[in-house]
Amino acid sequence: MAGPDTTKALRIAKVIELLNKKSPYGGISLTELADSCEVTTRSILRYLDQIENDLHVSIVRPEKNTSKKEGLYRLDAGYLPSVSPENALIILLSMLQQQGSALAGRLNEIKDALIGTLFKYKYSPQSLPIEQMQERIYVVEEHLTDPAGVGEIFANLVQAIKDCYRVKLWYYVAHSGENSKRVVEPYGLICKHHNWYLVAHCLKRNDIRVFRVDQVSNVIPYTSERFEYPKDFSLKDHMAHSWGVINDGEVCKVRLKFSPQVAYRVKNLVYHPSQVIQDELPDGSVVMSFEICGIDEMKTWIVQWGDMVEVLEPKWLREDMCEIARRILKVYKINGFGKFNTDTKRYLK
Repeated sequence: MAGPDTTKALRIAKVIELLNKKSPYGGISLTELADSCEVTTRSILRYLDQIENDLHVSIVRPEKNTSKKEGLYRLDAGYLPSVSPENALIILLSMLQQQGSALAGRLNEIKDALIGTLFKYKYSPQSLPIEQMQERIYVVEEHLTDPAGVGEIFANLVQAIKDCYRVKLWYYVAHSGENSKRVVEPYGLICKHHNWYLVAHCLKRNDIRVFRVDQVSNVIPYTSERFEYPKDFSLKDHMAHSWGVINDGEVCKVRLKFSPQVAYRVKNLVYHPSQVIQDELPDGSVVMSFEICGIDEMKTWIVQWGDMVEVLEPKWLREDMCEIARRILKVYKINGFGKFNTDTKRYLK
């Protein structure tokens, strides 16, 4: 049977755990603490004194401080994540993966706060080797040239989505090479390959449009111009058939044949929810089908596979890919080419 000191220590540990869990949501009442620990509220007050005086953990207490939520107790320096050292490292790695993205600035602040809190209250540098792990992780990813600037714009858009107010954008339009001013009602955000896109109702076009966040040079919040989020709009449903970030409304079945060299890889990745492996051929190649819209985005993805993929249908997409191949060949064509040498795999001049 546990002695009085052990029982008391366990109850103090439980109080800390409850404060840890409840602090992100405003805190926990004295009665809740007492009921959970099966002691009187007077005992809980003594435990709180010990946590502050002996363990040096600051607590916001209604009887001593002005608590944000009347009658609730919470940790003053932020709550302690209930994570093991192994899971804490996984959180760190997920943050490192976002270096150079629109989230980088805020994540660096969160990372520093998380590491400081973990080291202060939970772990030693030996059990959570942060610096060592950062030296042994190298992230190969495109980086924004100005992640801090894009991050500020991103934060403004997130706030507009949260509070449902309009914003004015200065947006770079690639095909015209000009900045366009738009007033939009932000509906949501899409993330693709660490790039963020705003989905919004454009007042100028009176339609839903997608804006790549790192092509927005400025945002002015119209906080007084609120809008009602449409009840019949679902971002998930809107994007369900899109290959990338564009929904052009025209859903089409696409069949692709992947060569044996890449068959293993494509079978182990899901590129789209509609993906179906239709056939695995004797030579090791794989035929896949997709039901998608926004096929212009798929074309650039197909090009990346080079001669490792063949469009089987629709016919018009095969023709489009042939035209793209001809244009690529024209870029590299120097003084014309002769016949193709099958031994050297090169065109003869």
